[in-house]
Amino acid sequence: MQDVFDQQVATSTVNAPAANPSRAVVWLALTALLVALALFAAELLLGRARVMDRASADTRAQADQLSEHAARLMGAHALVLRNTEWLVRSQGWDGVAATPRLFEWLRDLAGEAPEVQSYWLVDAAGQVRISTMRWPVPELNVADRDYFVPHEDGVIGPHISARLSGRLNPEVFFALSRRVEGHDGSFLGVVQVSLRPAYFESFYASITNHPDAEVMLVRDDGEVLVRHPSTMEPGTVLGNVADLMARRNPTTGMLTTTSPFDGQERLYAVADVDRVPVRIVYGVSTAGLQSEWGWAALGHFSFAIVATLLLLPLAIVALRQIRQAELAQGQLRSSNVALEARVRERTGHLDIALDDLRRSEERLSRLVNTAPVAIMEIGPDGRFTDVNAAAERILGLSRSAIIGVRHDAALWQATSLDGRPLSSVDYPTARALAGEEVRDGEYALRDPKTGARQILSVNAVPIRDDTGRIIGCTATAMDVTGRYEAEDRQRLLMREVDHRAKNALAVAQAVVRLSRADTIEAFTSAVEGRISSLARSHSLLAQAAWSGADLERLIDDEVLAFTADRAQLTLRGPRVRLGADIVQSLGLVFHELATNAAKHGALSQPEGKVTVDWSIRRGTLELTWTETGGPTLSGTPTRQGFGSTLLGQVLRHQLGGKIDMQWMASGLRCTVTLPLGPQG
Repeated sequence: MQDVFDQQVATSTVNAPAANPSRAVVWLALTALLVALALFAAELLLGRARVMDRASADTRAQADQLSEHAARLMGAHALVLRNTEWLVRSQGWDGVAATPRLFEWLRDLAGEAPEVQSYWLVDAAGQVRISTMRWPVPELNVADRDYFVPHEDGVIGPHISARLSGRLNPEVFFALSRRVEGHDGSFLGVVQVSLRPAYFESFYASITNHPDAEVMLVRDDGEVLVRHPSTMEPGTVLGNVADLMARRNPTTGMLTTTSPFDGQERLYAVADVDRVPVRIVYGVSTAGLQSEWGWAALGHFSFAIVATLLLLPLAIVALRQIRQAELAQGQLRSSNVALEARVRERTGHLDIALDDLRRSEERLSRLVNTAPVAIMEIGPDGRFTDVNAAAERILGLSRSAIIGVRHDAALWQATSLDGRPLSSVDYPTARALAGEEVRDGEYALRDPKTGARQILSVNAVPIRDDTGRIIGCTATAMDVTGRYEAEDRQRLLMREVDHRAKNALAVAQAVVRLSRADTIEAFTSAVEGRISSLARSHSLLAQAAWSGADLERLIDDEVLAFTADRAQLTLRGPRVRLGADIVQSLGLVFHELATNAAKHGALSQPEGKVTVDWSIRRGTLELTWTETGGPTLSGTPTRQGFGSTLLGQVLRHQLGGKIDMQWMASGLRCTVTLPLGPQG
């Protein structure tokens, strides 16, 4: 009786319905997958916001830099127009048009500026009195032109005209003009400079760092003067973007809209140009920004794919094993006779599952090693446990040499971006080992073999076990050195352009302000000679990339501008390399000496000679200028000319040197003492 009872209990136990573990495994895998996808989507949205914020800042900065370039360039020409206006007011139209002196001066200025087509002086009736196109100027009335009419109506200036086609030269231009007024405020005429749009298009093409960037120089009324890239045949009318500028943000000057020229959607920045009624409109393609965001998301996407590929095989294996167990249990309830066969069947399925797992691990390894970003795993003791091929390239060592080394080892010489040594707790990986999730942590390191400096952007997250204890961390790193170097080059270029432009304008303005003469012809000649001297010094500096100039070449250029006979000049002394900061001022000194020699001294006679000797003693240049063979001198001049005054001003106050001039009967003997410092 007891045997029957035991058999019934056993039968009821075997046949009792079992819980379905397969469904639980499926739901767990789906939940994990959905969580991973949600995290990935959130990171994509945050990454896009970062890309757009950085693009807005870069676009605003580029527009401001282009605005500053336009302000400096047009400001220089506005200064020339103001000086020309003063000459017209002082001499009258008949006075300035009587000789070609002013024409030649303006023509030389136009020849030295690639953005200038020509200068024009127009009287109150609209009749052209001087044009650097030709001398004498043919009969021509421009009273109907856009650069004349506003000034006739009372606009003082500066005024920017629309794009026009020349009447003496069909080249397209736009004009920067000023109203000329008499002392009583009456309208005397207009002075204007014609600027080439092609120069601005070429300049914008050379500095834009985005392939689909759009740059426009626009009048305040929205009329487009210059556009890069040009999408149409050259002509006088490009279009009007007043509607685009009206929709910009009044605080930031930014907007996103479709270009009226090529239909591309761009992120635009609008910047005013100081003291000139024009604006810069700079835009970058939003499609390019989307592409940048896509590449940035590729690393996160790769990690998500790896995690998904790792999760799915494990879920499949677990599901298969559970189903096999259910099948075995059912077969066991139905018959114990096939036990041995069922064991062999389970063993076969297990082999398949292990093979699938092995292939999955191989795929994972290939994906990790071909990823474009460095992927690193670090143990709880701070030592590398695994790295991929990209990490080998960035860290400068092989995988075998990296594994087992601490992440903060001194061999990488890690520093913050401002050059301070990085403490152990400030490493992104150290912060992850402390429990923090690090995004875009940046620091610099050096290649252990080459010493090359790299800047890394690191993301790091801690790895936890089932109890929440941190057992290591995983990190990804990208080399962003190229982006920082590009930003440094751009800042250096703008500082150099600003410094050189300020110096050139200051010296030219000082020469014009200090020069004096009894007649307009003498004034023009004096200013022209000194400006030409500055231009020659500028050319010497430009040929040497602004690193300095050779003393002998500087003297040679200034003296031979007054004589074609090389035998009249003798130079003796060691090779001296002058610093860039004194070349133009010292060039003016030699120009004044040569001018005096050509007018009153040795170079005024065919048999006259100029001998220049120099030496260097304890960082000081000692130079002697000796003239012989010229007219006999009666002694020191009773009246000191402007040239002598300029020599004293330049040498004593600008260069910190000394000058001694002896007017002997045989000719002038001038001794110059000048401290050179290390650059001498």
